[in-house]
Amino acid sequence: AIRHPASGYVQGINDLVTPFFVVFLSVYLEGSIDNWTMYDLLDGMQDHYTFAQPGIQRLVFKLKELVRTQED
Repeated sequence: AIRHPASGYVQGINDLVTPFFVVFLSVYLEGSIDNWTMYDLLDGMQDHYTFAQPGIQRLVFKLKELVRTQED
């Protein structure tokens, strides 16, 4: 929130989720984990924590489309 004033504080379970981010995002990041930065891991996530959470809305829409595709 300090770096991006449009973002707000959201209580969460970040300590539990961080290992999952590292594992799942490792497919998209190059090199050793020792060379990754938080910017590499969190780039593009700011819109999950702004008003109306448009990033989360997009992910929910993608999930709905995926489920709909699997039903056909």
